[in-house]
Amino acid sequence: MTYLPSSATTFTIPSIYDGIHLDCRVYLPRELTHSDDGVPTWRVRGAIVAHPYAPLGGCCDDPVVSFVGGELLEQGYVVGTFNFRGAGSSEGRTSWTAKPELGDYVSFYGFMLLYLHILRIGRVPSGASPSGDTAPDVRIILGGYSYGSLIASHLPTTEAVMDLFRSNVLGTPADQIWQMAKRVSDETVLQSLSLPGGFSGLGRLKDTLDMDVSKVDASYLLVSPLLPPVNLFLTLFSNLSLEVSTPGAAHKKHVPCPKPADQLCRQRTLAIYGDDDTFTSAQKLRRWAQDMSQNASSKFQSVEVDGVGHFWREDGAEARARSALRNWVRQIP
Repeated sequence: MTYLPSSATTFTIPSIYDGIHLDCRVYLPRELTHSDDGVPTWRVRGAIVAHPYAPLGGCCDDPVVSFVGGELLEQGYVVGTFNFRGAGSSEGRTSWTAKPELGDYVSFYGFMLLYLHILRIGRVPSGASPSGDTAPDVRIILGGYSYGSLIASHLPTTEAVMDLFRSNVLGTPADQIWQMAKRVSDETVLQSLSLPGGFSGLGRLKDTLDMDVSKVDASYLLVSPLLPPVNLFLTLFSNLSLEVSTPGAAHKKHVPCPKPADQLCRQRTLAIYGDDDTFTSAQKLRRWAQDMSQNASSKFQSVEVDGVGHFWREDGAEARARSALRNWVRQIP
């Protein structure tokens, strides 16, 4: 079974919330690092796996983050992890409202979109999408475990995230994230140049973002999701919304976020949980999952694993979680 490897591309980006630096990592699937697989068949796809609550020891080295990320890596996804403020080597401290952490996640979300976009336009013609193809240019899974799933479920739309990076003001957190995406993509290209049908370089890259957000397919992955009252304690009983720092402004810019229930039903979503979760009862999780999936148009799916708690340490727990994740990922076109 694949886990996230100990070595990875590591870097820092500033949070669009307030500019503090976040510790980040990117892991490449075998298709981008081994010539026997070849790159032309690789579809541009990435995944983010956010970690549990930092004050309780959560960080991106968490074993659940590792096996979830490892499974996605095995399925051909570029996997990205990061430490929220106050975790690992990231600056700052954990907040009481989770609003700064939402800004942290959006910062890395923006990085991954930019990075995957650059990889897509750097593909050789043989790997490009055919003219008139309606398939998404980029697929991304927005995931999280425990506290990480709470933050992931409150994310703004892809269009709202990309709007934060379209006006490229030199020196701002958004600009620094854009520059880091170009640097990390350069490293990926160098690793893949020797592969048959690899990358042709980044000559077509523009200084302004020309990404078509209508061709980005975002899905959600929630592992051991937190429900009331626990999630309310972690957000100080306030509505979780995105605020970002803007150059020269006295106040932060407010970015609207959809209601989690609306977003998770509208987009392809998988929730995986155990029926012995210490933070949320099985009855409450079942009722929530049923409510989310009862609408005929809902794309929400859930998997309940018998005899498993919040931390996935029981015998066979990891294997069953991996199986559920693998089956769901293989449904994604």
